[in-house]
Amino acid sequence: MADNDASKQISQGASRWLADFEKVLNTKDSALLERLFLEKSYWRDQVAFTWDYRQVHNRADIEELLWSVVDEIKPSNFRFAEKWPAPDVFEGLGTPLIEVFFDFDTASGWGTGIVRGVPNEDSPYGFDGYTLYTKLEGLNGVEPPAKYPRGHGFKPEHKDENWLQSREKKQSFEDRDPTVLIAGGGHSGMVAAAYLARLGVESLIVDKNERVGDNWRKRYHTLALHNPIEMNQLPFMDYPDNFPQYIPKDKLANWFETYAESLDLNFWTSTEFLGASYDEETGVWTATVRKADGTERVLHPKHVIMATGGVGGPPRIPKLAGLDSFSGTVMHSSKFTAGQDYPSKKAIVVGVGTSAHDIALDLYNNGTEVTMLQRNPVIVTSVDCANLAYNDYFLGIPADLVDIRGLASGIYPLMVEGMKGYQKTVAELDRPLLERLEAAGVKLEEGEDKTGWLIKFLRYGGGYYLNVGASDVIAEGGIKVRQFADVDTFVPEGAQFKDGSVLEADLIVLATGYENRSAEVAHYFGEDVAQRIGDIGGFDEQGELANAWKPTAQRGLWFMIGSMQQARGNAPQLALQIKADLEGLIPESLRKTSQSSPASVSA
Repeated sequence: MADNDASKQISQGASRWLADFEKVLNTKDSALLERLFLEKSYWRDQVAFTWDYRQVHNRADIEELLWSVVDEIKPSNFRFAEKWPAPDVFEGLGTPLIEVFFDFDTASGWGTGIVRGVPNEDSPYGFDGYTLYTKLEGLNGVEPPAKYPRGHGFKPEHKDENWLQSREKKQSFEDRDPTVLIAGGGHSGMVAAAYLARLGVESLIVDKNERVGDNWRKRYHTLALHNPIEMNQLPFMDYPDNFPQYIPKDKLANWFETYAESLDLNFWTSTEFLGASYDEETGVWTATVRKADGTERVLHPKHVIMATGGVGGPPRIPKLAGLDSFSGTVMHSSKFTAGQDYPSKKAIVVGVGTSAHDIALDLYNNGTEVTMLQRNPVIVTSVDCANLAYNDYFLGIPADLVDIRGLASGIYPLMVEGMKGYQKTVAELDRPLLERLEAAGVKLEEGEDKTGWLIKFLRYGGGYYLNVGASDVIAEGGIKVRQFADVDTFVPEGAQFKDGSVLEADLIVLATGYENRSAEVAHYFGEDVAQRIGDIGGFDEQGELANAWKPTAQRGLWFMIGSMQQARGNAPQLALQIKADLEGLIPESLRKTSQSSPASVSA
């Protein structure tokens, strides 16, 4: 933090920078833009300027994108942000930068941004613009609901109607259709519904499970979150103080039930989403859901949000030679519940990702002799080292400030370079454990460009393990690891290796991951829609996660993916985009008409 005199100079320079940036937007003055930004500079926009998630990685592309949108967006009134810190020195990207939070107006609403600059005494601003981040925060005429609204929280339709009757009638949708249908009632679906409600948009969540939270409650017995509670807050309701650092699945499931009830989220449990078709002329979906009693209901929402999984779609079931001949039990990891439920003496777990490790440890702790068959190298990082990637959450910095800084730092080339340094550090810290794992037969990696587990998660949704105990058991020889490449075929007794030996088992768990959610799109909406949209998740050609939280090539179809932290940071923008679409605020010239597919992005 700068001293008083330095802070005053930073603020004065930042004020001049914002004034000249607004002038650039009004005049399209390329020479002035050149004075504002380094040639190698970056811009990430979330909805405010582009009605999309976009990022560009040099000054020339910043100029091209700005000029293409400013006439429609009409940004103005750039000023220091009211909510966020005053201009100051920021060291979060490894080198001291000037950080300036600002607010601004657009033709449709208002936004917030962050510019970070490299200090330069010769610049009239005291710095040269290095990264720019902008996001939409609100829409004109849309006010958040009042805190503790007056009255009893409902308007009775007759004198004997109470709140519960009114609530049940509203949630039944007997007399109307939801504006937004949300398929999937985990954290992503609920957070999206919560933000839509604050914008006055009525949604309905449907989930095939019997209870809210069953998507966690029904998973394997020992499951708990692998990242700490500070990262996993849901908006509008903080966890009680007695919640543990790593939340067990059943406690989290019960909290989800409390969350949905407390926020009055419209939620149909035991209801399966069967699919939908879109009428381009009316802009309305015809969606079918099936209730627990087998009856079907046809709904006509204007938007559909798929929130049916984190980053993956249907379970990936590989065709393994001879597996059909195995005389024991075979299941995908998604069906595994608890080691104590399987009176097996010997088990094989195919795979070495997070679920594979957790399941192997659970079986081992229940007295089962477990062998993991490794198909691909894996990244292993201790939980303590993994949390260094989110260290600011544990330093007393408000979570919303950490969130917005994280969003501003989500510029692909800089993120990749930063994670290379992070991985080098944590690999050295974890070196003793990693050497023991290699001695135990585990093939390790650090990611295709040595960026570690987090980038691999964002790219592929798996291929790593954050050690909460299984690695120690493997290193000590309690859980065996053998290479799948050495397997010849499966036989009734288990896995037969190329040397003729047989690894006996009475249980095989396929911890083989999930298909891309594009397979889910084809199932629910048809192959033509899936082809038009492309893959869900993974970095696209610009460095954003493909089709996540932003417009797809199918109007009215949206995808929520990822962790609770990602849902918390991105659901507001998704909700604002839907509200803007309903209000007719999105210019046709800025609508997406083609897919954005994952691709290698130059760092």
